[in-house]
Amino acid sequence: MGEMERLDQSSFFGSESTVGAAFARFFSYSVLTELAKQGHSKIAGRIFHQYNLNERFTPETTVADFYDALFMQLNKEYRHEYIYKNAIAEKVLLGKHNLNTAFMQTEFGVDCCKADVVVLNGTSHVYEIKSEMDNFDRLERQLSAYKKVFDLITVITTENLYQAVESRVDQTIGIMVLAKTGYKFKKTPYREPISNVKNVHSSVIFDSLHRKEYLQIIEEILAVDLQDVPNTQIYEIAKSYFSKIDPEIAHAEMVRAIKKRQGAFKVSEFIHEVPSSLKAAYLSLKLSKSENHKFLDLLKNNISVAFG
Repeated sequence: MGEMERLDQSSFFGSESTVGAAFARFFSYSVLTELAKQGHSKIAGRIFHQYNLNERFTPETTVADFYDALFMQLNKEYRHEYIYKNAIAEKVLLGKHNLNTAFMQTEFGVDCCKADVVVLNGTSHVYEIKSEMDNFDRLERQLSAYKKVFDLITVITTENLYQAVESRVDQTIGIMVLAKTGYKFKKTPYREPISNVKNVHSSVIFDSLHRKEYLQIIEEILAVDLQDVPNTQIYEIAKSYFSKIDPEIAHAEMVRAIKKRQGAFKVSEFIHEVPSSLKAAYLSLKLSKSENHKFLDLLKNNISVAFG
């Protein structure tokens, strides 16, 4: 009997949400980075042994099978933020776009907020997650920030919260629902986002870029070279110049610049070898080509190597 089938026979977390939160840490950036760069994770190892996961998984279970089984159970019993991020990675990024031209980034800093997921293709599309574990306290502030930077804005939520979201956002904001059962976005209820690109602010877009990026854009668009400006003055002077760029042009340049952050190689070389449960996590990792090969090899090893 497969690992996923065995886990499915009983509640994995019981009534303790703290257990679900602990298991969700297996999908965290810190744990996956440890696994990718070191071949094992002390953080994950502590959780694995603290909750006696050796009683649920055989020593021969591969790391990939472990993650798929754990993800399936989290999707049923503890739908934390990562479940939604992975759905965007699988159903939106990989399902609708080409990784040679599209790019996904999680936890994207925007005007003192952190956008859950941003997908960049021909334009920018930000996804804000509001699960049943979230509240709406910061939603107005978040959407206001996103309107200064992104073209398309969508809130992803549950069936139970669709009407609550709809009552709180204006008609330009898209709404998507992750189905209660299964692992897919519902066709109804659903609302398409309306383009916001005419309302973006060049000065706020500036702060989403790296120094090298905004200096290159200023030089290309305004023909101004700021390379010799002292470090103590470069931010303020560059921002004053960047703010003069037409907002729609600034947005297009931001999309182009951020998509280049993938590095010299394309993640499309490796993404199809990564298990379904780890698509979003993998896309957030900043790995060299050799580290990618090591990570993929680790996924084929048994869990005693990774969590021992």
